[in-house]
Amino acid sequence: MRRYQDVPPKCEESCPNCHGKLYKHGRYYRSVITGKAITRIPIYRRFCPSCGKTFSILPDFLYPYIVQSGWILQKAWILRYVRENSYNRIQSAIFLNETGGISYKTIKRWDSLWRIKKESLIHLLVYHLVDVHPTAIDIREIKPLTDEQTLLYILPKVWKIFHSTTTCPFYGFFNWINQLMNKI
Repeated sequence: MRRYQDVPPKCEESCPNCHGKLYKHGRYYRSVITGKAITRIPIYRRFCPSCGKTFSILPDFLYPYIVQSGWILQKAWILRYVRENSYNRIQSAIFLNETGGISYKTIKRWDSLWRIKKESLIHLLVYHLVDVHPTAIDIREIKPLTDEQTLLYILPKVWKIFHSTTTCPFYGFFNWINQLMNKI
């Protein structure tokens, strides 16, 4: 996170709206809850003179309109789907460790946001995996799994193909997933 504060993120050269050229357009600061601290980080902006739109470039560890960092969301997701904890248990686990705690209703809202995009994300991952390495997965192994189990099954395989020089990080997946979900 410190690295992000000192250096602006890379930006696509063209506008996602009209494909015009983007120009730097300042920054604003946003508070982010990261573990036991609240940190203010700069959010860099870009402007497209062709269509007149302004875009904020969020780092991969932030989600739009969510104050908590992606690591906290990932922890909640793991507690929910890997350890099968209830919303109240997740709230208790995060409250003991994180700044200010989190309402179980917030965790429930995160869960519903995940459910909206999970099918598209799984489809995207399977499509790219089968496209690049057709024999990497056996559909018969995936068919009886839940969506969450399917994602946990597919992520290491996709990571290995697209990031062959980097070890597979369990806690690094959410940052990567966030980048992928922005493309959906």
